[in-house]
Amino acid sequence: MSELVTRALTGAAYVALTLGAAWAGPWTTALLFAPACAIGARELHRLYWNEQEAPPVGLSMTIAVLAYAAIAGVALVPGWSVAAAAVTLAGLLVAASIVLMRAGPPTPAAAFGGIALIIGYIALPFALTPHMLANGPFPLIGFFLLLWMNDTGAYLVGRAIGRTKLMPTVSPKKTIEGLVGGILLTMGVAWWLAGGFTAVAPLDWVVCAGIVGLTGTVGDLLESAFKRARGVKDSGRVLPGHGGILDRFDGFLIALPAVYAWLYLPR
Repeated sequence: MSELVTRALTGAAYVALTLGAAWAGPWTTALLFAPACAIGARELHRLYWNEQEAPPVGLSMTIAVLAYAAIAGVALVPGWSVAAAAVTLAGLLVAASIVLMRAGPPTPAAAFGGIALIIGYIALPFALTPHMLANGPFPLIGFFLLLWMNDTGAYLVGRAIGRTKLMPTVSPKKTIEGLVGGILLTMGVAWWLAGGFTAVAPLDWVVCAGIVGLTGTVGDLLESAFKRARGVKDSGRVLPGHGGILDRFDGFLIALPAVYAWLYLPR
């Protein structure tokens, strides 16, 4: 019971901070997610590398924070352009590659891939949160509501009627019935959002629900695969009752870039 209470309190604080920051604006949101980005990079560093081959964890965290600042800066700093962010990211990759190559890693391609993964899988999704506030707080708030409803629906339906395993070698508890239930509940929430959150077109809300249902599940499975390969239950211990940042944001890391691409990139 005490663990359940701890989990509920942590979850409530997470929801309050996330929605409050979105309502307060891009800078508050960027400041909230910057530490999450750094901690997430540290957790991925420990999941990705063996201790004998790992570069300094500070390198991974530094790369993540600088990449986060470069990407988020496009939405926050007047005059800071997408081109400037792209050049900065390329420079970070070059600098990190030089540091890694000087250390003589046994598998250089894997070492470079780890740094690229930290930028694309950790820094990019967190850094897109202030971009989601370009038209006010409701697109980001709506995204989080869809993401949470997908998790809730998948859990409840999976426990109630789940029989067919979705990917048992990666996550034995996930079922196809839970996946479908999560998507259906998310679609229902999207229909409700379409009636009041007019910053996004009604059809786009429904499409986003489908995107969240699929990509959120992929993100969850991907993080489970990382942990299973490393033989750990949680990615960290920073969130009481939930584990690490990656345990809490697993679906977010894949779903948010996909939703952002649908809503804001040219079609």
